[in-house]
Amino acid sequence: MNDWPELDGMGEDLPPPPPAPEAVRAALHASALDGGLADPGLHAVPAPRRAWGLLLMEARLLHPAIWCTSFLVMAVCVVLVPATGHPDGSQVLLALAAPLVAGAGVAGLYGPERDAAFEVVATTPTSPRVVLLARATLVFAYDLALALLASAVLALAGGAPAGLTVLVASWLGPMALLAALSLLLSVRWNAGIAVAVSLALWSLPALAAADLAVPDRFRSHVHELWGSGPLTLGAAAVLAAAALLLAGTGEPIGRGRATHRS
Repeated sequence: MNDWPELDGMGEDLPPPPPAPEAVRAALHASALDGGLADPGLHAVPAPRRAWGLLLMEARLLHPAIWCTSFLVMAVCVVLVPATGHPDGSQVLLALAAPLVAGAGVAGLYGPERDAAFEVVATTPTSPRVVLLARATLVFAYDLALALLASAVLALAGGAPAGLTVLVASWLGPMALLAALSLLLSVRWNAGIAVAVSLALWSLPALAAADLAVPDRFRSHVHELWGSGPLTLGAAAVLAAAALLLAGTGEPIGRGRATHRS
């Protein structure tokens, strides 16, 4: 008991601990960069480095199946184009595959059902909107790179008679639109509804081309929407912005709370 007086005042010269949110953010950032703990005042870290650290963290949390499935689907498309024997086979296959992999890929980015780290991420000070933006950027950029690579390979192999620009235009707008719609539906409801509605929209161009299930008065609108014009790209931007605004604003309809999972 005589030693207790010697401990009195020993902590007075130590610096105060950092605020809890800053300490958590610094630890996660340092873990992603495989370095030492960053300075608790992360405002001193340049914004590009913070953004890069967040992308690295989120890339580690995404399921590997997202990357593998997208790659396999695009690779199969490249292999199948010569087998079709159709001059527009590359446009048809990529216009179907690229939107599908992007829409399915972003459907499981939000919510506890498919996110094993949902509860951990929810306790961090990082905004749910920022997390969702980082994940959507990673998945869409990856799928975009795969589609561009597939288009370039087909163009070099003579599989794009109309040219690389026309080939890219055949899938770019639909890919952006379907990904944005799927993201919004997964945030507002759940991944299952997002995939179902995206598949329904994805099937419309094929039905219109085959003169099935789409009335003549709507067929032109389907082709206009399923293109890479200002209408399609603008709609994709609006849907993506709406998804980001809704992220973190409350419990989505039809989804149980993370703390009520069985």
